[in-house]
Amino acid sequence: MKHRIYALCLVLALATACQKKVDYLGIAQASEASLNAFEEELTALQADGGQIVAELEAKYDSLYEKTKADYAQYFENNINDTTAQRIFGETKWARRLSVDQLQSILDKSGAEFKATELYQKTAERVNNIQTSQPGHPFKEIVAENPQGQEIKLSDYAGKGKYVLLDFWASWCPPCRADMPQVVELYNKYKNKNFEIVGYSLDSNSDDWKKGLTALHMTWPQMSACQGWESQGAKSYAVNSIPCTLLIDPQGNIIAREKNGSLRGDALAAKLAELIK
Repeated sequence: MKHRIYALCLVLALATACQKKVDYLGIAQASEASLNAFEEELTALQADGGQIVAELEAKYDSLYEKTKADYAQYFENNINDTTAQRIFGETKWARRLSVDQLQSILDKSGAEFKATELYQKTAERVNNIQTSQPGHPFKEIVAENPQGQEIKLSDYAGKGKYVLLDFWASWCPPCRADMPQVVELYNKYKNKNFEIVGYSLDSNSDDWKKGLTALHMTWPQMSACQGWESQGAKSYAVNSIPCTLLIDPQGNIIAREKNGSLRGDALAAKLAELIK
């Protein structure tokens, strides 16, 4: 009997030791390195005049989601460690985690981490994600237009029109790639029950204004020129761009971009369904 108990304890001890030796951070960093290498391949392909076909997009999305999941696993298993907390506060991947991933991390937090500003900011971010989903009313944004005048989202949203809130930046290649079709849709529906409000995550005012001209964006625009730190981006928990939300005439969010659901042809189909 004693031998069996000893053997069981030995197995449990070995299992615990193996578990502790899992290098979750190393796994996440390796995934990120693979993603970065593939991004470089895509950039080189485009520079040579090649096209990013659906198969390459699918591979990129797979690498992106794996990297995100690996970082989420690292933080979930180590969030009470000061090194993990430092990385959590610095890495862009913390901003990219889903609300479920972030909530799992918060649920594993101990008393010391819960007392930190980082924990409070993360909890606020989770709330912002949850309250900017379909079914919730739009949240106010106050910023400046290109002429330096203060404008509000409420100047347009909740006024009887469908409003597409478009988070973008002049430095964002996917945003620039999408814009010709957005311009086409705006010209098609602007005299009907539809408006677009652009919110730029540019940090430089001149770059923002040059982007507006180059991309022929004639709809209302606003920006705080504070990049990811802008209040508009934080209020809507924007973690990547382009990010679009569709607000109904009463001011309620009815759709939010996810995996292309409110971009390109999908956006065109949605507007055709709603605006007659």
